[in-house]
Amino acid sequence: MKPILLVASTLVTFALIAYSIGIISEIRIKRVVNSVVNYLGVGLLLDISGTTCMIIGSTNSPFTYHGFMGYSALLAMFMDNVLLWNLKIKQGTGTVVIPSIHKYSVTAYAWWVFVYLSGILMAINR
Repeated sequence: MKPILLVASTLVTFALIAYSIGIISEIRIKRVVNSVVNYLGVGLLLDISGTTCMIIGSTNSPFTYHGFMGYSALLAMFMDNVLLWNLKIKQGTGTVVIPSIHKYSVTAYAWWVFVYLSGILMAINR
């Protein structure tokens, strides 16, 4: 495996950890607090970095089926970050998460995890 793909895999795995902590915290406390948006923000940065490394290190076109799934999952998590930061800025830290945003957060996270796991299965099958 190319070293850059190893770095990419590591970064995306750390993104999974950060996203998981952020989303699980949001589920448990149902509030927009600094730790939630910070973990989701770190997850997003790690995800963007890992995705960039995967594109650079891959011999395939960046426009594969898995690539599009990954970009859509990244976009979903980006939008979740935007929604939660927007809520935090407008209504302040400790604001109860609006049910529709909360449902979106869980759905976006579930989609991201599905794409993450499908990437692992693809790598194993190679």
